[in-house]
Amino acid sequence: MGYDMAAICEALAANLSGIDGLQESGYLLANPTPPAAEVEPGPIKYDRAAGRGLDDMRFLVRVFVGLTTDIGAQKRLYRMLASTGDDSIKTALESNRTLGGLIDDLWVSNCSGLKLFVREVTAGRGSAQGPLLGAEWTVQILATGA
Repeated sequence: MGYDMAAICEALAANLSGIDGLQESGYLLANPTPPAAEVEPGPIKYDRAAGRGLDDMRFLVRVFVGLTTDIGAQKRLYRMLASTGDDSIKTALESNRTLGGLIDDLWVSNCSGLKLFVREVTAGRGSAQGPLLGAEWTVQILATGA
């Protein structure tokens, strides 16, 4: 039967639910409310083992924090960048490495470090762009292909 891509994205987001105050979504967010996390499927390498035995996938987990206070936002994001701890994105994503049996294994291979994102915000009749501070984590997933 293979794997369910939507279920994998939702399960990755669910792994982040233990981080206090984080809005998490298995889908791209049109208008995130920081702090927020979204999951984006990336490249897939099919047939890494014979007979559709294994696919190798990459997912991008993007996290945003608000820039209402420069120092406070950075400190929050620094806690998320840590390799361990209650706010660690890596620790949260790896808390259930098979996503409840949906996949064979996952691990967080790297993080982009701090990035500035500009999102268009629509309010009333107009729209504005506002900066968000964030980072992106790459999650590598191995899943049975057939």
